[in-house]
Amino acid sequence: MLSLAPLQVALFGETPVKKEAAEPISSQLPSPAAPVKQPLKPKLIDLQKVFQSAPTIYSILILMSVGSLAIWLYTLTTFRDKDISPKQFKEELRALLESAQYERAKDLCSGKKNLLASLVKTGLASRSHGPQMMIDAMKSEGKRASTALWQRLSLLNDIFIVAPMLGLLGTVVGMFYAFYDINRSIESIHAFFDGLGIAVGTTVGGLIVAILSMFFYTTLKYRLIRTLSRVENEALSLSALIESQVQK
Repeated sequence: MLSLAPLQVALFGETPVKKEAAEPISSQLPSPAAPVKQPLKPKLIDLQKVFQSAPTIYSILILMSVGSLAIWLYTLTTFRDKDISPKQFKEELRALLESAQYERAKDLCSGKKNLLASLVKTGLASRSHGPQMMIDAMKSEGKRASTALWQRLSLLNDIFIVAPMLGLLGTVVGMFYAFYDINRSIESIHAFFDGLGIAVGTTVGGLIVAILSMFFYTTLKYRLIRTLSRVENEALSLSALIESQVQK
């Protein structure tokens, strides 16, 4: 098969040139630089400005938080096992009751300031009325002696209930003043939303105080019930010694 290339050279005087595909114009232009993302700077909260928005409510919440912490620490330091039922005292008291030395046991309980001594002293004072009367008297004394402890727990529970309500009151009052003036200009919109954010701060503070007081209440209640149950069992075991002596 004959090639037409020589004939083309003879007629036109040049060799055919292969045409290359033209590049798009967009590829020839320099690509624009990608925009650099600026990191967002966190906005710091002005605590002084937040406090000045509702100083009365924030002051009450601070006092409530400090009071709940003080109640928790005071109860933990005073309501301890070695103060409620000392080990050496229990051994001496058991030895006296086993030997039927009731007067000496009563004097020993009178000289000690703890819950177990108060229970056993009440039992010794009412042992002449029978075993059941003695046990009932000891239980009544236990309720009376633990009244102060339960009142502290009740105070923590009250703080847990009142704190979020007080914080919500501050938020509602702040929103009331924010929405009171409805004829606002466009320039004051930012200040309007800043005021709403500050108003919500009282609810946040109230919830924080409520959570702390609930934690203190739960831990103290668990410890109080556990310790009182153990002391009650020890007192009942000692009353069994007194009962056996009475029946003889």
